[in-house]
Amino acid sequence: MFQHPAFRKLHRCSGLVLAVFVLVHLLNHVLLAVDHAAAFAFMDAFRHVYRQGAVEPVILVAVLVQLATGPALARGAGSAVAARISGYYLLFFLLVHVSAVLWGRLGLGLDTDIGFAASGMRGWPGIAFFAPYYFLAVVAVCLHVGLGLSRLFGAPSRAALLASSATGLIGGAAIVGGLLAVAGGTPAP
Repeated sequence: MFQHPAFRKLHRCSGLVLAVFVLVHLLNHVLLAVDHAAAFAFMDAFRHVYRQGAVEPVILVAVLVQLATGPALARGAGSAVAARISGYYLLFFLLVHVSAVLWGRLGLGLDTDIGFAASGMRGWPGIAFFAPYYFLAVVAVCLHVGLGLSRLFGAPSRAALLASSATGLIGGAAIVGGLLAVAGGTPAP
């Protein structure tokens, strides 16, 4: 059942919805490496779109569909090792990140802006968790989306793997650097 083409299509369609949101979200965070004020302004404008009553539930349902379908598809014989590894990391990241943001915003009444994301990087040992946590998430999402797109248009290629990995490495480094700057620099251990 879980390897049925309709199940895979559900994963891809919800992944596409999520990829659009994540792309804009990551671009917002990459802006941190260029200009903090621009990143916060972009985030404020973007929030007016994705926090709409008709939009945010669609994004959250897409997350739930990914969490429900991803592990089952990863167990399939046709799943590439890189897709499995990146998918499992994204499973972990989505569970932690979405839960933390929703709890912070709805449960604690916090503003879950870029400062919220950077707050864990203000000192040790938090930075030891959050720097790789965010960096690996960007690498995993770029790799996973790159492999998914290359698979849609033909067999995954070495070039697609390299391009998506390089994008993730550069983007991840820029985002972690930007979050560190928002957090107040690199703290000493």
